[in-house]
Amino acid sequence: MPDTEYDDQGRIVGQGLTLRPTAHRFTVAGEELYTWCALDTLIFPALLERAATVVSTSPASGDTIRVTVDPTSGVTSLEPATAAVSLVNPDQISSIRSSFCNQVHYFTSPEDAAGWLAEHPEAEVVTVAEAFQLGAALTAGLLGRLRADHAGAEARHCC
Repeated sequence: MPDTEYDDQGRIVGQGLTLRPTAHRFTVAGEELYTWCALDTLIFPALLERAATVVSTSPASGDTIRVTVDPTSGVTSLEPATAAVSLVNPDQISSIRSSFCNQVHYFTSPEDAAGWLAEHPEAEVVTVAEAFQLGAALTAGLLGRLRADHAGAEARHCC
């Protein structure tokens, strides 16, 4: 599978959520993990049905951004309050990680992202709340499809 990370024994260690260090440290249920992009940190709490704390680094300033995400309440704390997320909408996705994830970062503010945006004119910067809403919509769509597939499988094996 493209982008999937494997260890030396061929075991999967990453697919969006990873054991390998990235700029996005993601702590859930006492376990320190990492994600491929800032949007992943806002999506995985709902998928895992667990609150998470995120510590990320701005690629522009090197400053730290801290976020707490609850699976139902959303973003419950954000430092700094001005933090923002970059987003891209790639024309082609042959590799989700290189075409999307590697461009989706936390910044301490829209101003912190200005230089990065100048180098990535196809990107945009949104508030963390807006990024969370986008992530929630993606998650709802994914979970809806998974639940429908599961219900269909149960119905086919019924009786």
